[in-house]
Amino acid sequence: MRSFILHSFGLSLSALSIASPTATDNYSLQIRAGNSLAANTTCASGVHMIVARASTEAPGEGIIGAVATQVQQSVPGSDAEAVDYPATLTDYLNSEASGVAAMTKLIQSYVARCPNSKIALLGYSQGAQVVGDVLCGTGEKFFNGTSALSRSLSKNVVAVVQMGDPSHVPGLPQDVGNSTKAGIFPRNNTASCASIASMTQSYCNANDTFCDSGSSIPVHLSYVKVYGTQAAKFIVDKVGASNGTSTGTTNGNATSTGAPKANEGDAIRYNVYSLVCSAVTIALFPLLI
Repeated sequence: MRSFILHSFGLSLSALSIASPTATDNYSLQIRAGNSLAANTTCASGVHMIVARASTEAPGEGIIGAVATQVQQSVPGSDAEAVDYPATLTDYLNSEASGVAAMTKLIQSYVARCPNSKIALLGYSQGAQVVGDVLCGTGEKFFNGTSALSRSLSKNVVAVVQMGDPSHVPGLPQDVGNSTKAGIFPRNNTASCASIASMTQSYCNANDTFCDSGSSIPVHLSYVKVYGTQAAKFIVDKVGASNGTSTGTTNGNATSTGAPKANEGDAIRYNVYSLVCSAVTIALFPLLI
């Protein structure tokens, strides 16, 4: 029954994206803007970004790919690739676990190929939880436990950006925004994230349905618009710091009203349709487990 209800809601809400008259064109724009290099065999001289999209978004980098694009425009020699995982709601636990496994493999492969590389991890919503579970290990209720990424791999990670993370816990050094409540799947093993706190920004605002256990879907959809420029600058600064050329990292309590660049607007508007599917459907999830 649980799967049937979630599947039904997902199908009905996904019709919103089909109804969009420019959905196909805008999705193509997003893929071009994200410059995803899933099949790339070279090593980035700037930073290599691994991006996990939100639930129900079409394969690719998703809405948070706009942040990766800004970084690429600021740091020459940078590239990005998307995590290939289901990003579904009808089987969220297994989907998220698949994302953790897929992102871990991408990191392993890239570090083996480019041992002196710099890596940034980005994730939105379910994708943000994937990022956290890769780095800190999975310790949320209902989810099968996994170990944190080994030091031999995490040493290459210089920056982490999470937006609307359902496993968010308030009051941590990496938190950005005015959230005061935990997400719907709060992380139990926050101590395991301590070593990456200084290189992480996790964006969550009050009343977000998923990272703050609130009731506002618009808040959940707002992070790239509100914090996109700040998030990109955070990554750029962390890359610079690792090169000894930092311009000053934005601290975790800073706020930003920077909007995405104009050529990213169409991609973001399209991906909002997919995120609405994610937001409304996943709201039922804790009640149906």
